[in-house]
Amino acid sequence: MLNEVVGNVLRQVEGATCVLLAGADGVVVASAVAAGGPAPDVVAASLADLFRRVAAAHRDAGLLPPVEFTSGGGREQAALVSVTAQYLLVAVLHGIGGLGRTRFELRKAAAALQAELG
Repeated sequence: MLNEVVGNVLRQVEGATCVLLAGADGVVVASAVAAGGPAPDVVAASLADLFRRVAAAHRDAGLLPPVEFTSGGGREQAALVSVTAQYLLVAVLHGIGGLGRTRFELRKAAAALQAELG
């Protein structure tokens, strides 16, 4: 089921090159990659670390923990959505046109995975 969910996000989002489910420690649990897409293990390790740092910044500022984070530069974007405290969904996109759709699809996928990952 996990691979099916991440594969569906990859198919639903125009410009998606990599979609993955990772533990908060950055270890890939499930992934789907388009031809020429980035290595899921590198994406997961790097962006899970970034998400932990964003969470720490939120705590330091007295804010609630983040449930979503996006970053971008040049022609590529990344969107992260917290599934549970231990799991993240990550999508890497070529271009910025589908960022809103990506966030929507990641939130739908996260809701579908919550019962499985509890």
